[in-house]
Parts: sequence; C-alpha cells; structure tokens
Amino acid sequence: MAQIKVKKIATKAKKTPSKAKVVKKQDKEKKIVRMLDIAEVIRWKAPDYYTFEKSPFWALSVGAIAILSSLILIYSENYFPVIIIILAVIVTFQVAHEKPKTQEFALDEGGALVRNSYVPYSELKSFWIAKHGAKSILYLEPVSPLKSPIVIPLGEEKGDNIRHHLLRYLPEKLEAGEEFSEKLIRIFRL
Repeated sequence: MAQIKVKKIATKAKKTPSKAKVVKKQDKEKKIVRMLDIAEVIRWKAPDYYTFEKSPFWALSVGAIAILSSLILIYSENYFPVIIIILAVIVTFQVAHEKPKTQEFALDEGGALVRNSYVPYSELKSFWIAKHGAKSILYLEPVSPLKSPIVIPLGEEKGDNIRHHLLRYLPEKLEAGEEFSEKLIRIFRL
C-alpha cells in the first residue's frame, strides 16, 4: 500500500509545472507589459511581412515551369524529383495566397518588442533600414553569428524616427542592404 501512495505523489509532481518555469514566464510577460507602459517607447503596427500583388500570369508561369520540368524529368526517368516539384508548387501557392497578420512592434531604451518576444539590445550587434519604394524594413543583427537578422516591416512608421532612436543604443550598418532571402521573395513576388 505504501508503494501505491508514492507512485500517486510522483505522478502528481510530473503534471504540475515547476516554479522556475512559471516565474520565468511571468518575468517575460512583466517585461513586455513594462515596456509598453514606458513613456519613451516607439510603437507601431505593421503586417508580419509584405505581400505582393500577383497576376493570373504569375500562376500560369509557375504552373508552366512546373509542368515543363516535370515532363523533362519523366522523360529522363527521374520520378522522385517530380514528387518534389509537385510538393513545391503546392507549398508555393499556399504561401503566395496567405494573408499576413498585423503585429505590434515597439522599441524602448532596453530593447525591442518583436512579434510578442522581447529582444534586449545586449543581444543585438547592429541595425540597418532597407527601403524598397514606399516599403521600409528594419533589420536587427543578433550578436550570435548562428542567428539570422530579425526582419521587421515598418508599415506606416517613419524610418527616421526609428533610426534616431536606435542610434542611441546600437551602431548602424551602413553598407548592409536587403537580405538575399528578401530579394528572392520580392523577385518571385511570393
């Protein structure tokens, strides 16, 4: 009988979250709330990413390229890449017609609120702003070389206000421009 009670207690302990995890989550939420309450905060809302208008010609050209390359692969008896092409076309059409969500972004004297996560300036190396017509994108480069730059669309917010604010805390990377992945997205209008 004593062994049964011990097992019940052990299973209950596994189901309840540890106090350290709860405290860590509460601290993170407090930082985000504290950041939004500070007076010297630049806040803006913008789409999570920029989309491009696609014409019917775009869909026809993607389909024609997929069919042509599939026929060439079938003729050369390479059947496995045909499956990959079909899956790639399906994913491309899903991503191309997905609508971005509106996100809230903010900057304060300690860091940046990016898609509901707070990134302190101590974890960032530099920043730069790239413009493409009326659209501006803020890039925040992490200290870790293994992490890719954080991409933040500026929406209606003026890039000059953000630039002046960030210059107090981070160096600006003047020679940097648009990321290669962003160029591909813009070229293929995804």
